[in-house]
Amino acid sequence: MIKKLSTWWQNLSQQAQDNLLAVLVAIVALAPRLSGLDVFLTADEPKSWFGRSIQFLDALTRADWAATFDSPAPGVTTMWAGSLGLLFEYARQGFPGGNLTAFLANIPFDPLDPAILPLIRFPIVLVAALAAVLTYLWGRAFLGQIGALVAALLLALDPFLLALTRILGHDGLVAIFMWLSLLAFLRAISPTDFGFSIFDFRFSSPTSNPSRTLAPQRPRSPAPHFNRRYIIISGIMGGLAFLTKYPSLFLGAFIALAMLILHLRQQQSWPQTLKTWATDVAIWSVAAGAVFMLLWPAMWVDPVGRVLAIANDALRASGSPHQKGSFFLGQPVPDPGPTYYALVTLFKTTPVLWLGWLFALIGLFGKDRKRQNSWRQITFILLAFALLYGLLVTIGGKKQDRYILPSFPALTVLAALGYSQLSKFKLPNPKLFYGFLLTAVLTQAVLVLPHYPYYFTYYTPLLGGGSAAARTMIVGWGEGLDQAARWLNTQPQAKNTDVVAWYSTTFEPFFDGHAIYKIEEEKISRTSKPGLAADYVALYVNQVQRQLPSSGALQFFRAVPPAYTVTLNGLDYVWIYPSVKMQHVLANEARLVGQAELLGFNLLDEQEQPISKLPADSTAIIQLYWEWQGKAPDEPIGLNLVDYDGRVWGQGKALGVQSRFPFEQWKEGMVARDDFALTILPGTPPGDYYLKAWIDRPTTGERVGDFPLLLEDVHIVVVRPAS
Repeated sequence: MIKKLSTWWQNLSQQAQDNLLAVLVAIVALAPRLSGLDVFLTADEPKSWFGRSIQFLDALTRADWAATFDSPAPGVTTMWAGSLGLLFEYARQGFPGGNLTAFLANIPFDPLDPAILPLIRFPIVLVAALAAVLTYLWGRAFLGQIGALVAALLLALDPFLLALTRILGHDGLVAIFMWLSLLAFLRAISPTDFGFSIFDFRFSSPTSNPSRTLAPQRPRSPAPHFNRRYIIISGIMGGLAFLTKYPSLFLGAFIALAMLILHLRQQQSWPQTLKTWATDVAIWSVAAGAVFMLLWPAMWVDPVGRVLAIANDALRASGSPHQKGSFFLGQPVPDPGPTYYALVTLFKTTPVLWLGWLFALIGLFGKDRKRQNSWRQITFILLAFALLYGLLVTIGGKKQDRYILPSFPALTVLAALGYSQLSKFKLPNPKLFYGFLLTAVLTQAVLVLPHYPYYFTYYTPLLGGGSAAARTMIVGWGEGLDQAARWLNTQPQAKNTDVVAWYSTTFEPFFDGHAIYKIEEEKISRTSKPGLAADYVALYVNQVQRQLPSSGALQFFRAVPPAYTVTLNGLDYVWIYPSVKMQHVLANEARLVGQAELLGFNLLDEQEQPISKLPADSTAIIQLYWEWQGKAPDEPIGLNLVDYDGRVWGQGKALGVQSRFPFEQWKEGMVARDDFALTILPGTPPGDYYLKAWIDRPTTGERVGDFPLLLEDVHIVVVRPAS
């Protein structure tokens, strides 16, 4: 059977072989991407990119070119992809109303409807598949047929690229366009057309000598000029990268420098070298600039202003750490430092790539240097690109694992180049060589595909997998919150349940109840107030890593067993804890610096049932929640009920402090509760009253201070007594 298949393959024309292999690559790239696109959301999709895509398409519909500028990111290709996805959804719904503007105004946005996700994300899936196919087609010039096939398949199955090209975002797109630009450049400098390869990987004919088929060919001298058709293509892809994310500007500088070095190696005269180099750089730059101008309508209105906005944002972001901090080597940090992206790269790549890099390293420092001159040239370019881009993002203050993604395609093809070194060895049967390459590709699939549909959860098993990654660096971008929502939907009274979740916009679309995003401007990333007001709190893995909103707040919520834990591929991502359902939240800050901050309170009757109004001549229970920020345990909180002028009409008797931990174990931000029996003085007229709270210092008989309470936060209505 295998012999017949081999004979059939050999009888095919070169074009037919290439077409079939390109289809194979496309299938492998699409298969793990197309299904499960509506399972979960990432943090930046709902309001950032989905919202911007709606605005972008609406602006195009109204020919309001200036309104196509929404962010200096700039994310233009992402908005084009999202807009195309919206048009697919518009067509799927049968062009409702016949008015695109009305459709965009009424499309479910906050929260987003997960049912529209497959078509919204579909354009980026197609771009990723096309990138894998072009890696094969363009890569044949310097990898050969089998080498290019291995590179394309490894790229199609790269876990990090796979994860980021199944969502609506700009990180996957910028990595693809930067890679295609570099790939076209490598194609432009390849010595011959597609027929030439540094290692001839083509299947041998039945009459040929297999050992000669696998032997390296003698390298040919570089042509005096690059293939300028591919220089133009490289520039076009570079322009698309610039439209996607501004760190891609690195690409233009890198290709210009690579061109200069390659021209200098041709040993022409300096004037001729500089002239040829300047011409090639100009061709590349004009192609990139034309695409940048044509595909971003905002550039038609105010090109200088838009370019300055991008430059200013790049300068701002380059020196600013993430506002919520990061996590590295077991502790929260503002900036994970210079080794962060090296560890991300190791954790997010597979052992298959590691082995390929080892072979590439052996090839670089091997003895047969002259015969592999072209191979070394390609290898050095790929390695330099990956390392220099890694250095660029390392210098920046804000660091996220996905920012290093543009280095990954180059590292993947570098591994494929490493595997090409195996053809140098004298194998007893060339089938062993093909079998080894097939095993490498299948191993890549076996390592990656079981993580479906949460490919973000892949971390190399050689370093300990997800559990080791969670101890080393920040993990999670919303995956798993969908499962938390689905579990909560199965609970009694789910539709009447209030839940606070990290990345609320990725949780809410899947939850049937009420997701509390923030109280006024108070978010769970800054204070425990929203969590106290909810029935449940869903804590997320990178929230716990960064100890947000504080170590004490997490200590409070996690003091009880979780009602449910979401575990993905062996790592806990979400913990759902029952909360206290605090009745009244203090929307404004009520803090005594270095002491405590009041968070809110419950108003209960003597049977500890919630009440909204307080009858005169009665006693109520006040449960006062506060955050510990250094207050001494022997300095109690006092409480009274006063009128607008500050006169006392009710006195609070302390019933004790309620805490889930002994005071000695409290961490800063720990939530405690003081209970008071609030007795309304006889003769108190019905009306509006307010709580007043302070901290006493019994040792001196003084007050530490009064909490700065705003009246609207502590308003209580006293009504006539029942009798």
